[in-house]
Amino acid sequence: MLAIGLMSGTSMDGVDAALLELSDEGAILADLGHATLDYTRETKLLLKAMESSVRNAKGDLTLARADFAKNVVSRWPRPQQGLAMADVNLDDAIRQSTDLHIECVKRLLQKTGRQAHDITIIGYHGQTVYHNPTDKITLSLGHPQHMADQLGINVINDFRREDVAAGGQGAPFAPLYHHALACRDNTIPIGIINCGGIANVTIIPSENESDMIAFDTGPGNGLIDLCVRQRTNGLESMDRDGAYGRQGIVNEDALAALYNASLVKEGQNYLWQLPPKSLDIGDMQLVPETAALNINDACATLETFTATTIVDGIRLVSDRMVLPKRWVLCGGGWKNPVIRSVFEDELRNHLGDDVIVQTADDAGWNSQAMEAQIFAYLAVRSLQGKSLSLPNTTGVPQPLTGGTFYEAS
Repeated sequence: MLAIGLMSGTSMDGVDAALLELSDEGAILADLGHATLDYTRETKLLLKAMESSVRNAKGDLTLARADFAKNVVSRWPRPQQGLAMADVNLDDAIRQSTDLHIECVKRLLQKTGRQAHDITIIGYHGQTVYHNPTDKITLSLGHPQHMADQLGINVINDFRREDVAAGGQGAPFAPLYHHALACRDNTIPIGIINCGGIANVTIIPSENESDMIAFDTGPGNGLIDLCVRQRTNGLESMDRDGAYGRQGIVNEDALAALYNASLVKEGQNYLWQLPPKSLDIGDMQLVPETAALNINDACATLETFTATTIVDGIRLVSDRMVLPKRWVLCGGGWKNPVIRSVFEDELRNHLGDDVIVQTADDAGWNSQAMEAQIFAYLAVRSLQGKSLSLPNTTGVPQPLTGGTFYEAS
């Protein structure tokens, strides 16, 4: 069967769509292609305003709608342009996000020479704007029925809700796909580290799915992106290729402050909590000590923080399992040479010089398409009633399926 997966992450750079071929049993057979759609600067600002409004309202969409216009105006660097966008409401932004996902699917179909009737299912994650498992709220916004009707393809959406409702963390949701790839390629034991807006790790010691451990370690690009947006007044959204960080010097006082105060969640330092655990991008904050640094030193310090907290997370589970020597790196954060260099040094200090570290592409995986592929794979599992999350990945009490089905009219 053929399945399409869609993903627009917390960095809000654009939409990725991927086409997978799977067996009737759900095994991965082939990567058939992917397509991307980059967001304009205006779209990024609208989505960030949407995220901020929903977060300020703690997931209450009625309150978020009332706050949205103010958030839009405040985010535009040029006041007149912001005022011109003030009549755009939250529902307009959700519809625009959905339509861009639909356009990305159309691009993928054209690129791969497929028709809508060839596709069994679309896994549509939606745009994550709020994730608070303590209050059993997780919101990834979009209009899946509109998508299904416009494309003539059935859609599965809302993958995380059942997990959170049952007491799980609702994240990370990549481990079962990572496990399927590792089983296919016969590379177990293996560790996979995704560095996006948030960083997470999956450790696979055996072919038994229930033996996996997975959790969010801390920031990926999230704090770095925030710093760059603030320092450039929104003109830049990331430290592309580590251009700032490579010129900077790590400030040890600011690094210590980040460890102490940047990830305090429900009164506790998230970094030292044992898994299962997960983060929302809003759980992370810059500390005043970074504001006192120039942009180069601030980025160097934040990039070191990202790299060292990933290894700290691995250390947290060192007494629970024998850690693998092979590690695969996924996500855009690894394009930053500062993060990768510090990470590899720290990992080898912990696990030895015989550690193998390779990118997803070097491992024969498709790094650009992987996050979208995950939701193509999970959509098929959802159709089949198979589990999407496990006790050792999200802390859900028992293996649990999920997702809501939308039939194309």
